[in-house]
Amino acid sequence: MLTKNLFIFPNAVNRKNEIETIKLNTKDKVLEFSHNGKVNIIDTELLRDGSSTVILNNGITDNTYVLYNFREVLQVLDMLPSEFLTNLSQRCFMQLDKSGGEVFIKVFLLKGMNELPSDSDNFSCFAHQTLDYIHELDWKYSWTVKNMKGSLEMDILKLSFETIISDFWKTPVFISHAGQSFRVMPGVNAVVFKYIPTEQVYFGTANCRYKGRAINLNRLLRGI
Repeated sequence: MLTKNLFIFPNAVNRKNEIETIKLNTKDKVLEFSHNGKVNIIDTELLRDGSSTVILNNGITDNTYVLYNFREVLQVLDMLPSEFLTNLSQRCFMQLDKSGGEVFIKVFLLKGMNELPSDSDNFSCFAHQTLDYIHELDWKYSWTVKNMKGSLEMDILKLSFETIISDFWKTPVFISHAGQSFRVMPGVNAVVFKYIPTEQVYFGTANCRYKGRAINLNRLLRGI
């Protein structure tokens, strides 16, 4: 079922005007998202496993569009999602993360909206969440890292940590530093890198540098 892992965030996105509307229809593996009557179509079978896709509204052009490979774009811009949305005047209506052929969907409603309109589905019975739960929800459907410890001996960086990977997330997770990557497994991990002082440590795909999953080595090695 396409909407098995769909979560709604009411009252989340600033309105441009009182008549602004959004709507979501589904058909098999296809999503049809409407903003002020303009439809954007996402065929979820075409999405790449491990990818993140968003539906955005450009505050300058007022164009609503689908942005594929969202995490890769954030890496190129060296931004957090919040920085991207604020600095580039974007509003996010929906985010889809795909793993193991299934999708995890978050829908962000306009201010004043408590329910998601649809011609094909009744979304009133779906889980409704507040924005302060978003990180915990993301970790529940992906992975998180706990108990990170590190030491530096000459130019050798030693790290140990616990990785918790959800049953939903089937895509391999890597830890990377300065062009070096190791796949991490659920439970306790220990890795050794050649240390490059100008680089941080990142979790995600191999050799990624996604700011949202970075480990601040200066703070870690100082024990802060």
